[in-house]
Amino acid sequence: MKTKALELLQYFFLLSLGLLLSWLFFKDLNFTDIQQVISTGNFYWCYLVLLVSILVYILRVLRWQMLIKATGYSSGFMNLLAALSIGYFVNFAVPRLGEITRCLSVKKNSNIPIMQLLGTVIIERVIDVLCLLLVLLLTLIFQFNYVIDFFYENIFKPIYHDIYSKLINGNYFSLFIFLTALICSFVLFYYFRKIILKKSPKLIVQFIQGLKEGFISIAKLKQKRIFILYTILIWVCYYLMTYFWFFVFDETSILTWGACLTILSIGTIGRSIPIQGGGMGAYHFLVGQVVLLYGITGIVGKTLATLIHAGQTFFTFAMGLVGLIIFFVSYWRR
Repeated sequence: MKTKALELLQYFFLLSLGLLLSWLFFKDLNFTDIQQVISTGNFYWCYLVLLVSILVYILRVLRWQMLIKATGYSSGFMNLLAALSIGYFVNFAVPRLGEITRCLSVKKNSNIPIMQLLGTVIIERVIDVLCLLLVLLLTLIFQFNYVIDFFYENIFKPIYHDIYSKLINGNYFSLFIFLTALICSFVLFYYFRKIILKKSPKLIVQFIQGLKEGFISIAKLKQKRIFILYTILIWVCYYLMTYFWFFVFDETSILTWGACLTILSIGTIGRSIPIQGGGMGAYHFLVGQVVLLYGITGIVGKTLATLIHAGQTFFTFAMGLVGLIIFFVSYWRR
C-alpha cells in the first residue's frame, strides 16, 4: 500500500507540475493572437514533418530488431513497430511505463524472455542519452553565447532575483515557503525511506542485469556500422522534425541551423522530464524561451513551441492507435 501511495504521489506531483508550467506558459497569451499567427502559416511543411516522423519509427524498429537478433531471438518488423508505438503512447500518459509496456507487447506475440527485451531497451536509452550529450556539446560549441544567455535568463537570474534577493531583503513569506518546501521534502523522504531502501537494491540489480544483457547484445552485433548509421539517421531526423517547422511562418523561417540545434537539445531535455503529456509545460516553456534569444517575438515563439508539441502529440496518439490495431490483429491471428 505504501508503494502504491508513493507512486500515486509521484504521479500527481508530476502532473501538477506539468499543469502549473502549462498555465504559466499560456496565462498571458491571447488565443485570438495565436489564431491570427496560425492563419498565416504554410502548413504544407507539416507533410515533411510527418514523413520524417514515420521514418524515425522505422529506423528505431530496425535498430531495435538488430539488438534483439543479437540476443539470439527474433521478432517481426510489424510486431516491433506495434510495440514501439504502444510504448510511446503509454509513455505519454505514464512516463517510463512505456519501456515495460513495449517489452511485454513483444513478449506476448514473440515469446522472447522479458530480461533480454528489457536489456535491449535499456541499452537503447543509454545510447540516446549519449547522443543527447553529444548534441548538447555541439550546441555549447557552436551556440555558446545563446546557451549562456539562456541559462542566465532562466536559471541564475530567477534564482538570484526572485529567491535569494527577496530572502536577503527580509521577505519572510518567501522564506516561509522555502523552509516549508524543504521540511516537506525531508518528511516525505523519512516517511517513505523504508520503501525506497527496500526497493532500491532490487531495482539496481534489475537495471544492472538488463544493462548487462544489453551490452552483450551490442557485442554480438554483426553489422555494427549499420547500427551506428541507424543511430545517426535517427538524430538527423529529430533535427529535421524541428527544422521543417521553422518554415511554417515567415517570422521563424529566418532561424538558422544553429537555432534548430539549440531548440533540439533544450527541447529534448524538456521532453525527457518525466511529466505526463510528453513533458507538457516544460517543453513549451523551454522552447519558448530559446526562440526569444534568437529575436523571435513572444507570441510567434510560443505558437511555434505549441505547434511542435501538438504535432508530435497527435502523431504519437495516431501511431499508438495503429500499434494497438496491429497488436490485436496479430494476437487474434495467432
